[in-house]
Amino acid sequence: MMRHRLNAIRDESGFALVSVLVLMVVGTLFALAAWGTSKADIKPTAADRDSKQAYAAAEAGINFYLFRLGDNNAYWADCATIPAPNAADPVSLAGATTLKWRTVPGTSSSYAVELLPQNNVAATGSWCTPGDTAQNSLLDSASGTLQIRSTGQSNGVRRSVVATLRRSGFLDYLYFTDFETQDPQVTGSSATCNVYRRFGRSSSCSSIVFASDDAVNGPFHTNDDILTCGTPDFGRTTADQVEVVAPTNGYASGCGGTATPNFKGTYIDGSHGAKILTMPASNSELETVTQTGYLFTGTTKITLKTGGFFDVTNNGVTTINKAWPPNGVIYVKNGSGAGCQPAHSAPQTYNEPSCTGNVYVKGDYNRSITIGAANDVIVNGDVKRTAGSTALAGLIANFFVRVYHPVDTSSGCGNEQNNATYGNYLGSVQIDAAILSVGHSFIVDNYNCGTPRGTLTVNGAIAQTYRGPVGTGGSSISTGYVKNYNYDDRFRVANPPFFLDPVQSSWRKIRFNEETPARQGG
Repeated sequence: MMRHRLNAIRDESGFALVSVLVLMVVGTLFALAAWGTSKADIKPTAADRDSKQAYAAAEAGINFYLFRLGDNNAYWADCATIPAPNAADPVSLAGATTLKWRTVPGTSSSYAVELLPQNNVAATGSWCTPGDTAQNSLLDSASGTLQIRSTGQSNGVRRSVVATLRRSGFLDYLYFTDFETQDPQVTGSSATCNVYRRFGRSSSCSSIVFASDDAVNGPFHTNDDILTCGTPDFGRTTADQVEVVAPTNGYASGCGGTATPNFKGTYIDGSHGAKILTMPASNSELETVTQTGYLFTGTTKITLKTGGFFDVTNNGVTTINKAWPPNGVIYVKNGSGAGCQPAHSAPQTYNEPSCTGNVYVKGDYNRSITIGAANDVIVNGDVKRTAGSTALAGLIANFFVRVYHPVDTSSGCGNEQNNATYGNYLGSVQIDAAILSVGHSFIVDNYNCGTPRGTLTVNGAIAQTYRGPVGTGGSSISTGYVKNYNYDDRFRVANPPFFLDPVQSSWRKIRFNEETPARQGG
């Protein structure tokens, strides 16, 4: 029996070895399969990595260009002919045979930036002229935007992105002021009021307070600080920035106690990034771009009409159905005679010399327009965009933008009285436009005279050096108008033609998208 058992054991010898060999074979097969799978993934993984690195390099190119614009906001005007010390910058015109490349620091990736033409200009030849800030091929005159394309490359893989850039401007806000006080020309004060309150503005300057019934239905900016009484609303949602350049806190009570403004928008003060936006010295830039036939001298009356026409009266001559200006700009300048630029008068009598560079504006429009005046712009009727139109309008005065309100001045400040030259007095008024008073205010003429006139509706944006009054009264108005100001959100990305920007305003991205296919040559 012992011998039989030993023989049985001998018969099972080698069984473990076979099992081990089988397991080794199976393990080897798994290893080979894993190796084969990994090898197959190496090339796609590398391509994916290179694609991501190329995209990151393209983004770096956009950021590079924004950095240069931050140093010099007229950098774009050099086109691709950039002087020292930045002559080697990787900037080319679209359509250039060979792109100029810059390596992303710390990587082997690189990027090249191309300037893209606008206004239907073909990207051929030397279409962009360095230093010509009035040219239309690069900076879009309608929207004030600049487009660039950045192409990134990594190990032969290229990706391109296109960014639309726009300067921070007055039209980023429904309501912009430099100084939160009345214009001394309006109050008759001899005080120096162009001083921010935080720096000790004279108490003789008339402070203006936002009250509980006030609502700023859009983004807001002041270079000054603000006074509030009760709980006025600033902004509609957190998407609206409420910027007060004064350091924390940029607001105070204007009626005793603690200030409690209701910031529906995102509040930013000077301690947390709000920056001063400086008014240009004048609107004379508009005069330089106004085309022949659309530059008028002396007091001018304009009635806007749909269909690409307007009526105009100047120097006693009336032209009916004059064609719309090709570049969308009309400008009225002062004559050369004495007194052609009179100071603001109160009460306003509308008897300015005929050589004064004032323009009276009313009517409907369905094409974009900017109307400028060397003196005042006076709205003597509704200025309304026709239903369904995407047009934008701008009203820019060197001095005041005024709402027409004639009164009987024979014995001080009387009730409303029609004017034979400029028309009947108005009830409620609607202005669909961006309003800019470069040196003074947006104001209702004779705002403290007569009877309540109704509602002053502005659908657009208002920018002014000093705050201008539009009526008097407390919870209900006694004279003038109730305010109904609403932001036109299209101004976040577009301007009326040649609308003015703040001095040295910064650039920002307003649109960003990848271009397919990316450029592979050059």
